[in-house]
Amino acid sequence: MKKLKNRKACHFATPMNNYASKVIRIPFEIIELENNSFHILIKVEVNSIQGDMIVDTGASVSVVDEKIFPQNTENQTDRDTKIQANSISGEINHTRIVKVHSFKSGELDLKEVLFAAINLTYVNDIYSKYLNRQIIGLLGCDFCVRHRVLINYHTKEISLPI
Repeated sequence: MKKLKNRKACHFATPMNNYASKVIRIPFEIIELENNSFHILIKVEVNSIQGDMIVDTGASVSVVDEKIFPQNTENQTDRDTKIQANSISGEINHTRIVKVHSFKSGELDLKEVLFAAINLTYVNDIYSKYLNRQIIGLLGCDFCVRHRVLINYHTKEISLPI
């Protein structure tokens, strides 16, 4: 049997641009809130509101702050979707699905994206202790899987093939 040189056993080891005609790269910051407590932040624009989102691959669902989407607005979706939302401290009450008409980050420009809307006051309270930044959401694992996101800690970029 002939041995092939320079072949990777895992396709994830091969650069993404071999599989996609175009790759969108979004720069991120690594924020250390406390000793050895790191978060990835990206700058975003959600329906013309600018702020930061935490890239949180441990969050199963992407969320936006409910303050951006007041109850009974045009963004409320009539989709019959039930989400069980939990945090480390317990269950999150008052979760609803909203339709984001425009989601932008770097070169990424998505239309009509569904997010869960929850109260992110506790997140912003934590961030206000360390940074003067507005956290308007969490980009969860659902987004990362759907868009095949790669996180490169060396270049501090997330990459999405399109």
